[in-house]
Amino acid sequence: MTLLRGKRVFYIEDDGNNRAIVQTILEAAGATLQFDNCGFMEISLRKIKAFHPDVILLDLMLMSRISGYDVYTTLRLQTQFITIPIVAVSASDPEIEIPKTREIGFAGFIGKPIDVRLFASQIDTILRGESVWHIA
Repeated sequence: MTLLRGKRVFYIEDDGNNRAIVQTILEAAGATLQFDNCGFMEISLRKIKAFHPDVILLDLMLMSRISGYDVYTTLRLQTQFITIPIVAVSASDPEIEIPKTREIGFAGFIGKPIDVRLFASQIDTILRGESVWHIA
């Protein structure tokens, strides 16, 4: 499948298993991926700037002192990231998180566990300018 051929996806996720699942799905769909566990925001910003992503996937519950919401706010303060869609990919309670992520401007919410059959098409939908609000 080449649904995402040529697309660049940056994923901020601190769990190696989740990173591996996303990598398998999106690389099979033709995307190029870069990851960060967001231990230090300054390093994450440098990696994202160097990668030039088409979309940023963001876990909301990171193990560091930083939350996904902190990362989102920091990214939106950077002019080069204003138009890049940012998608929450989270195991957090969607009934709580979806209204919060919608309100602050996320391009979507994809619940964990990720639906392997739908994930690549969900990312494609977001890259086409539409929102995805999917509860696992």
